[in-house]
Amino acid sequence: MNKFAPIFAGVGYSTIFGFSFLASKSALEKLNPFELLFLRFSFATLIFVLLAAFRVIKLSYKGKPLGSLALICLFQPILYFACETFGIQECSTSTAGLVLGAAPVAVAILAWIILDEKPTWGRTISLLVSLSGVTFIALNLTGGENTFFGLLLLFGAMASASLYNVFSRKSSKHFLPTETTFAMMASGMLVFGCLAFLKGSPSLIQRALPVLPPIAYLGGLSSVVAFFLVNFNLSRLKASQSSVFSNLSTAVSVAAGVVFRGEGFGLAQAAGAALILIGVWGANRRP
Repeated sequence: MNKFAPIFAGVGYSTIFGFSFLASKSALEKLNPFELLFLRFSFATLIFVLLAAFRVIKLSYKGKPLGSLALICLFQPILYFACETFGIQECSTSTAGLVLGAAPVAVAILAWIILDEKPTWGRTISLLVSLSGVTFIALNLTGGENTFFGLLLLFGAMASASLYNVFSRKSSKHFLPTETTFAMMASGMLVFGCLAFLKGSPSLIQRALPVLPPIAYLGGLSSVVAFFLVNFNLSRLKASQSSVFSNLSTAVSVAAGVVFRGEGFGLAQAAGAALILIGVWGANRRP
């Protein structure tokens, strides 16, 4: 059963992330992006503090390389969410899907350079198959104009996500998944909290109450549970194997849009979803 745990973890966090855009859309009707990110990571940090207080989990950072942990927190959530949030505002959904969908390929290259994790030909082909699935879906989406600044931000988000995968994999030798995840949530709360209040957030609590369920989903499931599963996954699998699960979120997002928002579903989306699933299976199947 243990050998399948990383696979279940990958499917689990991909599914949670895939549904998170529904919660984000709902919450952003009342909050600006910095406010939402602050509340999301505050909720997640509170959960970790309670778990640690009741000794459900143990957090210990003494004598461990905190520099590498700081790098992880810088790449994810700080730089990634900042670049993604404002990049999507400047570019079309299809462009965002294409750029962010390339992250697994970037992870495979960086993992080869930094971690000496050379992917097999089979996994390389599977990564490209999965990427082609994201491309199929993204090219079928429409809306929005692309700006050069927006493209730079999206590439910054893609680079941040890729570097996070690599450094989280590297730090898994020293930190438990719970320790890495807590540090990420706390850093997100502090940074985005400062940005939210510098911008001015009058009546934040009052405006947040109507959208408390989506905030709870984003803070509890999409932050605590999903990022724990990501860090657990990276502690068991090569970075190139783990990262390909992120493309599965694209297929889940499309399915969620069809079921809950009545969005269209055509041959391109079906073909794209099939290619993503084949690529995920191929990258993680055992010889």
